[in-house]
Amino acid sequence: MPIPPIRHWQAHLRASRPLRVLLLIGGLSVAVLLAATVQYIDSMRDREMEGAERELSTLNLSLSEQTASATQSVDLVLTTIIEQLKSDGIDTPEEYVRRMGGRDTYQMLRARITGLPQLDAVTMIAADGHLINFSRYYPIPPVNVSDRDYFAYLRDHDTTAPFISEPVQNRGNGSWTVYLARRITGRDGSFVGLVLGAIELSYFQRIYKALQPDDDGSISLWRRDGILLARHPVLPDIGRPLGQRHFLKVLERAKSGVYFSSGGLNDGARLVATRALADYPLVVNVTRRLDAVLDKWRIQAWTIGVASAVGIAALLLSLWALARQFSAYEAATRAMDAARRAVEGREQAEHALRQSQKMEAIGQLTGGVAHDFNNLLQAIGINLHVIDSRTEDERIAGPARLALQAVERGATLTQHLLAFSRRQQLRPVPVDVATLVERTSRLLGRTLGQSVRVETEVAPGLWPAMIDPTQLEMAVLNLALNARDAMPGGGTLWILAGNRTVASPEAGEQAIGSRLPGAGPLPVQVEGLAAGDYVVLRVRDTGTGMAAEVAARAFEPFFTTKEVGRGTGLGLSMVHGLATQSGGGVELDSRPGLGTTVTLYLPRAEQAAEVAAAPLPPPAKAKVAETAPAGVGCAILLVDDEELVRSATAGYLAQAGFAVREAADAAAALSLLDHGFRPDVIVTDHMMPGMTGLEMARTLRARQDETPILMVTGYAEDLTSTAAAREVSLTVLSKPIEPSRLVRSIRDMASVEG
Repeated sequence: MPIPPIRHWQAHLRASRPLRVLLLIGGLSVAVLLAATVQYIDSMRDREMEGAERELSTLNLSLSEQTASATQSVDLVLTTIIEQLKSDGIDTPEEYVRRMGGRDTYQMLRARITGLPQLDAVTMIAADGHLINFSRYYPIPPVNVSDRDYFAYLRDHDTTAPFISEPVQNRGNGSWTVYLARRITGRDGSFVGLVLGAIELSYFQRIYKALQPDDDGSISLWRRDGILLARHPVLPDIGRPLGQRHFLKVLERAKSGVYFSSGGLNDGARLVATRALADYPLVVNVTRRLDAVLDKWRIQAWTIGVASAVGIAALLLSLWALARQFSAYEAATRAMDAARRAVEGREQAEHALRQSQKMEAIGQLTGGVAHDFNNLLQAIGINLHVIDSRTEDERIAGPARLALQAVERGATLTQHLLAFSRRQQLRPVPVDVATLVERTSRLLGRTLGQSVRVETEVAPGLWPAMIDPTQLEMAVLNLALNARDAMPGGGTLWILAGNRTVASPEAGEQAIGSRLPGAGPLPVQVEGLAAGDYVVLRVRDTGTGMAAEVAARAFEPFFTTKEVGRGTGLGLSMVHGLATQSGGGVELDSRPGLGTTVTLYLPRAEQAAEVAAAPLPPPAKAKVAETAPAGVGCAILLVDDEELVRSATAGYLAQAGFAVREAADAAAALSLLDHGFRPDVIVTDHMMPGMTGLEMARTLRARQDETPILMVTGYAEDLTSTAAAREVSLTVLSKPIEPSRLVRSIRDMASVEG
């Protein structure tokens, strides 16, 4: 009678101590593998959630700043009007009604809202609630708003804070408006009336739609009491308190936060980043569906789970085989090791692909945003220059100059976004790096403070570098400021420059000299850097240094270890984008407690450097009327599809004495030229529907038309190098551009042509 298999194994176990040990080890191994798999999958989920929270928080901060800036622009109009009333001595209800009801006040209100797309109208309201004046039309209808929430609140509360009303829907076109109101108080504290700004909520919806990177997310604007004001994707429930509004409880404890909501407004659980605006009772929420956040994690979890199951099966099979023949165990071990390396390799490849796709998506987004944003800044800037040039009254000119500073900051922000996505418009020229280092070090000596000592060392015979000098100075300044932050107790900052020749990987590397000034021995090879001659610019500090995991992510956009509000995480990524886009590279060497060294490899220029002179001081302020003769006798064809930009630019050029003909697109411009119009200079945008400015220029040059062409563009990817501009012999200027510089450029081009 044959022995049953179970009894056979029992007998075998009793007889073989090594087999018992093997089975015990095998059982423990299976348990450990299961536990490790579960723990790893769980930690992957935590990392995915943490990454999503960081991305949502970063986007939420950016949107909150834009929302606050748009609201502050409207509030600035209201506060300026109130200050004007105080300066005119208007502090009683009767005086307010009597002096502010005229057509001149109506014209003033209309001028105030120019250039603010979010501001629909400005209204002056008397102490009894009836309208005194209205920027939309004149004379005004007999309307009384004493029953509105903003009127009742500001009438009964002596406050200097603004009030944001509940949203109101236009019965004609269905659009939603919210009112920003401020109280006008007399010297004796009495209620004089209100000044009111109507904000189109569709303005915020357009911004949110343009900046929403994922279809699985949403962006919403709420009043602090939980009433929905705007949302993308759009919901038909504006003006009502919707959903569970957990963000109100979060904001009771902090100004911002990220939390999990088990029930969204319309499609299930979401991850929500919320932030309250500092100066206004508004809240910006950015959300993503939890299913979408964890979608990649589920795929990875299934992959690892299957791999783990395969591993367990292989282990059990090995245990069974080892009971018969121990040699089979080695083969199974090798197979499992190969499977592990394959999984790790796949994960690394997937991570690299995701990072590449992310940077490409951000680059496309920033390019589109840069074009539209710079167009808006151009229209705003020209009108502010006109306001500033037409008055000597500091009460008007002062706010205009402040607003111009905001325009400049907006243009700088756009350049930062383009820099880290490697889509900025560079103007590389041969640069004397030694002179640049000397000039920058003097500036840093005044900027960094007495606790930081700046030392420089430049190798003799330093080559010129082919680089954009302005962007290079900004990169060095960014690195210096990072170094200062890493040395809170003070320290030394070195700026070192030398020459380097990099050979092909097969031939290794040969250096001009064996050492960079002040540095250790040069590495044998620079990974990812093409063979050739380079100018090496090194910035080194004695700061706290970075841990290996922080240094590995230092060049990622928006990654920062600084607290919220002290950094955007764009500095090092801008430096990386400049170096790589210019044909060079960058290296980072940092260790905790030993400081940080950032090395830039700048391509060598073939011709001698042209050292740029220090920037001249800005010219004294001059009125438009005084510079009007600049364009006399000069005919201009102005081509731009943005009506705001075209109208503002045409008005300024006309006041400067130019004869201006306008065209809304390239086709209209070519038609004017075909019908005999012969301008001295063509001023055109680039990104236009139908035919771009560059295509129009190529068409004209193909016709043998040599009219000077000045292209003024917000952003154009195919003009990020000067090759396209040289091809059709045109001059490129970036929006926003100072009007006086535009006038000088046109005049110079017309003079050369003449």
